[in-house]
Amino acid sequence: MMIAAFARESRLSVDAVRLYVRRGLLQPETGTKGGSRPYQIFSALDIEKARIIRAGQALGLSLKEIGVFLNKRAFDGNEDDVVIAFLAEQRDRLTGRISDLEKLVSFVDAKIAWLQDPSIGPSPPYPH
Repeated sequence: MMIAAFARESRLSVDAVRLYVRRGLLQPETGTKGGSRPYQIFSALDIEKARIIRAGQALGLSLKEIGVFLNKRAFDGNEDDVVIAFLAEQRDRLTGRISDLEKLVSFVDAKIAWLQDPSIGPSPPYPH
């Protein structure tokens, strides 16, 4: 499929698709039409990769990190160990972020309480 149809199907903007192609995250085939600017032809595998890219971004991964993951995958149906290891790593990273965010929420709550009534004691320290 051509880039516009691929963008619609993958729910990405055409500019995002072009960026991912430039970064090597997507590697469409090159069509014979188009003269000096041959058409890019995207496949079902590219759709799967686009979904992985979007999921990786939702997890907070950089495009470089997503590219490393895509390069590790064989895309032959036998990459369960790679996927499991990747997902476990992301789960651990997210769990750490949750812990950090919970500390920040506790700090904000304590700071609000202190600002409303400074007589409760010293200002709460910023979490480390």
